[in-house]
Amino acid sequence: MPEPSRRIPYRTWPGALAVLLAIAFYVGGLTFWNNRTPGARPLPAGQTVSVGHARFEPADGWEMDVARSRAGRSLMLFKGGHKFLVTTGPWVGGPDGPLVRQQRLMERGQHLEIDGDVSDFVTPWGLQGKTFAYYGSKLAGRFWQVVDLQRKSLVQIDFYGASDGLNEAMAEARGMLESMDLEASP
Repeated sequence: MPEPSRRIPYRTWPGALAVLLAIAFYVGGLTFWNNRTPGARPLPAGQTVSVGHARFEPADGWEMDVARSRAGRSLMLFKGGHKFLVTTGPWVGGPDGPLVRQQRLMERGQHLEIDGDVSDFVTPWGLQGKTFAYYGSKLAGRFWQVVDLQRKSLVQIDFYGASDGLNEAMAEARGMLESMDLEASP
């Protein structure tokens, strides 16, 4: 009967240690990078910011949320517990389609209540569109939508936050909306 082959012993700990060190270096490096990279960027007072074709002047004290902003597509500003999100995109279909979808998302997906009916708005710059207010158990807000038929583009502005300090923040959000125009080059 043949003898069983003898297994040559080999050490696994050097390879396992190398893998463990590589993982620790990778995770540690990502943590270090995350801690050193700011999540918010203060915006200089009086400077205009652009998102797609939309441009506006942020109110004093509002900062840009770098993680939730996408170049040329969306810009998230925040101040305290309040957020101001400007999103741009291509317009397809009727001007009310994206507004109805947004209302459904808020009512069904986020369990928010629409306050009143959709109404029209016009800013001093001549920007016009539709708006509605909404609320939930922990936040309230207002949503504005502008459809630019010439450029076939859609601009949606969503302001929301906690009830504490909402009136002051809403006044600043309206000021940012009133400074907005759609003449920026993309």
